[in-house]
Amino acid sequence: LMLYYFFPYGWSFDLCMTFGSILSATDPVAVAVLLNELGAPPRLKMHISGESLMNDGSAVVFYTIFSSRFFYEFGLDGIGEEIGWGKGFALFFRLAFGGAAIGLAFGIGTVFILFHLDRRLSGEDSVIQVVTTISAAYLSFFTSEILAHCSGIIAVLFCGVTVKAFGETLLNNLQLTHHFWEITEHLLNALLFALGGSVWGEIIGDQTYTEGQGRLFARQDWGYLALLYVLLMVIRMFLIYSFYPITKRIGIGTNWKESLFAAYGGLRGAVGIALALSLHAETIHFTSSIPNESAQMSFRTSTAKVFGFTGGIAFLTLFINATTCGPLLIKLGLVTPTETRKKVLENYRQHMIQFTLVEYVKLMTEDRFQTVDFMVMKEHIPFFNEITYDKFMIAVQKYKDITPSKGYLEPSIEHVIPYLYEPETSHPSNDEKVSPGLNETITDRRSILKSSTRRDSVANIRKNRRRRVATVYDLNEVFDEKEVREERMIFVHILRATYHRLIEHGELDSRGFMPYSMFRSLDFASDAASKGMPLNDWDAMQAVSNSWVRPAEKLLHRLFHWKEVFKRKHKFRTFDIDFMEIFVQVRQALVFTRAHESAQNIFKREFVSVGSDALTAAEKNVLDESKMQMVNADKLLNSLDKDDVQVIKSHYVCQMLLNKSAYYFEKLARRGLITEREAGQFLEEIEEYIFDVLECREISHKHEMSLDAKKKMISSIPSYMLRGSVNNTKERAQVVAADVDTAQPLPV
Repeated sequence: LMLYYFFPYGWSFDLCMTFGSILSATDPVAVAVLLNELGAPPRLKMHISGESLMNDGSAVVFYTIFSSRFFYEFGLDGIGEEIGWGKGFALFFRLAFGGAAIGLAFGIGTVFILFHLDRRLSGEDSVIQVVTTISAAYLSFFTSEILAHCSGIIAVLFCGVTVKAFGETLLNNLQLTHHFWEITEHLLNALLFALGGSVWGEIIGDQTYTEGQGRLFARQDWGYLALLYVLLMVIRMFLIYSFYPITKRIGIGTNWKESLFAAYGGLRGAVGIALALSLHAETIHFTSSIPNESAQMSFRTSTAKVFGFTGGIAFLTLFINATTCGPLLIKLGLVTPTETRKKVLENYRQHMIQFTLVEYVKLMTEDRFQTVDFMVMKEHIPFFNEITYDKFMIAVQKYKDITPSKGYLEPSIEHVIPYLYEPETSHPSNDEKVSPGLNETITDRRSILKSSTRRDSVANIRKNRRRRVATVYDLNEVFDEKEVREERMIFVHILRATYHRLIEHGELDSRGFMPYSMFRSLDFASDAASKGMPLNDWDAMQAVSNSWVRPAEKLLHRLFHWKEVFKRKHKFRTFDIDFMEIFVQVRQALVFTRAHESAQNIFKREFVSVGSDALTAAEKNVLDESKMQMVNADKLLNSLDKDDVQVIKSHYVCQMLLNKSAYYFEKLARRGLITEREAGQFLEEIEEYIFDVLECREISHKHEMSLDAKKKMISSIPSYMLRGSVNNTKERAQVVAADVDTAQPLPV
């Protein structure tokens, strides 16, 4: 009505009402994401999402009615329809209730199909369920819109509500369904906004249409766009508060603060752009039959401006409202108070430290990491600086409590205790010079210059590379035993699953060429095993790495190095090619050894006879071949510079622990204990730490003790403390537990 009576465009009443129905459709996606990030109450999310659904459905119904009246103005046979009041009400009820009935029918049918796809352990049934949901959505729209001439949007809406209410618990894999629809929504929204943005840019840039007097979207039109934006906010505010006495008393109720935010958060987006784009496209198509060029251009210009205003309103609401909704939400007090939330997050952080510390204790039971120095952990994992002797002993005891007695291994703590134990005697201040002895530190060698030993290591790697034959396996050596062949194949499958598990646990990077070479080596090993040849995936991995993968990996590391340097504005650091090559070899060997150890344990556990620990000769043969592969990996590690291997091992442990701490926060976010935004802040901080670990080239770290200094420190510590909290300090650990945790442990 404002457009019809006050704007100087001379649009017909039907076009103005069509434009009004287009602008009434709201898009809650951006606001819903913000509400989830800030932890807004569920009632507010429900109000905004529900209001948007009803708006969209009503908008499409009114658009259908008034766009038909507008097309009737073209004066073409079969185009548009003259709809009076009586026919208008009849059409409204047919579109709304007819679409609802069709959607309800399709929803019930979908629930029926989901009910019969009840094989929860079948991956195929889960996929069919996802296909069923998307088929129901498109078929309900087609049936309602095209065949029954009702509202397709209303049909999809009721179909979705029915499936949500009665079919969600019937889904075998709810996560798969959610992920599929999230990806689909993202792709279709991106496509719609890209298409709409291109047309909008063409219109406001006056690339195609002219009115004979200047540009189509002239300077004064921008002023009217701003006025239209203000009027929309005022009218929406008036409408919401007009119904406030009713909405306050019905359903779950509301309050004035939530109503104010709902009014301000009415963004325009996908539905409005789609309707305006459809109106403009249909106008161009229909008016091509009008012989009068002036009338033809007049109709096209009007719908072009409608689309221009729609795109402008969508831009303004996204640019102004969406960016200021967060501060408004906090100002109105609709989210948890900042100080209270900080205490909760700090509590989660303390539990994360405890969780990561237990994982560190677990790693110290492995032979490959028993020489890792705790000072390296403190250097690269800042929250480890908060660890005290008592907290560490609690973690040792907790690891013992959660580990079955049969599989428990004593952690190697001699490289940790010297940094945590504080005797009752006073310590020198930070300003005093620390004398040699118990606090003796290794010389701080921070230079990244290439040493002769590093050059020798690289030479050994390249010499071994040249010595390898072209074929990975000896084709003359063939096993005829079918049993050995089958069990080799099973062992390769176990190895593949183990690599995937190591990726999930943060021990193997999921990106880059290292996982590619490992999985590719298993393809070769599987093919060789099927031909009866022995297990030889180590040489296969080296052959893959030494093909095109190695130069590509060097290029990738170089690009990553420069990207991170410019992104984080770090000081210039020379990219050390030799160290990178050693780094890749050591990481491959460590992950390779860990995977084979784990695969051997699984293989023995699954193949050992029930009631006996005996293995058949074939099974022993497969395990012996796996052990030989581990020997080859150890030979490589022993041929490299010990200092480089040690620092890479230490940094590897740091990266694993940081990945585990990130996994902790990701799990909290998945369980709804923290918002996506809060989890993102923690994860960004951890990402910075991981980058620093990957960039570090230090052979020794500040305040790192020498081996002699550690021995002197350990000799001065009571023996019961060195044995950890396994037996003697269990009671003490329970006493100090109250100082470590301010709240009950939270499940992860």
